Amino acid sequence: MDNRKIGELVLLIGIALFVGGAVGLITGYLSQDQTPQIGALALLFVVIGASMKKVKK
Repeated sequence: MDNRKIGELVLLIGIALFVGGAVGLITGYLSQDQTPQIGALALLFVVIGASMKKVKK
């Protein structure tokens, strides 16, 4: 698999974590203690995925 495709997948996972954490917080499924960890993990995935997509051969 190409690094750009892997970067897209990692980016999508990060976005899904971010949206899932926001929806979970709004609906009351997640506590406020859990949201910073989910947000940090989502940010990590988004940054890694975005940097992998930008890498040129």
